[in-house]
Amino acid sequence: MAVLIDTDNDVWPLCAGDGSPLAWWRMLPMHHFRNSERLVVRLALKGIAVIDGGEELAAALRGDPAGAIAAALALVPIRKLSLPVDITMTALLRSALEDDAAAALVLSHVIGRIEFNHLFAAELATSWLTHHLRSARDPHRFRQAEAALSDYLCPEENEA
Repeated sequence: MAVLIDTDNDVWPLCAGDGSPLAWWRMLPMHHFRNSERLVVRLALKGIAVIDGGEELAAALRGDPAGAIAAALALVPIRKLSLPVDITMTALLRSALEDDAAAALVLSHVIGRIEFNHLFAAELATSWLTHHLRSARDPHRFRQAEAALSDYLCPEENEA
């Protein structure tokens, strides 16, 4: 069953104009990304060159979803937001916006484990988890991926 979001009555406290495109991954839910915001994200990443980011980040900046996922997972746990974190997570955001279900899943989990200075962090993470479920070609196949990601991101919770 499709979930319809009434964007006219959206109570989301932030909009794209409230921050840099490199911060949108931690500000905006999936349904706030129209074609214009998606283009701005792609253009923002196009102009970035990273000297010391590793092959995964270089691949992520070229648009490779697997590279974006690997680069993002290498940051976990994220204890402090920084420009390198924003660049890496924006590369992951781009992959999620291009309907890569695994990227949306990782984005959801990473967002869900960071403390933000706004009250909508859980809703933000949920929007990307919902996008993951909609993007998955075979939603049942991703149960194992979700479990493996959960084991990776919070092993202490899964040992109990």
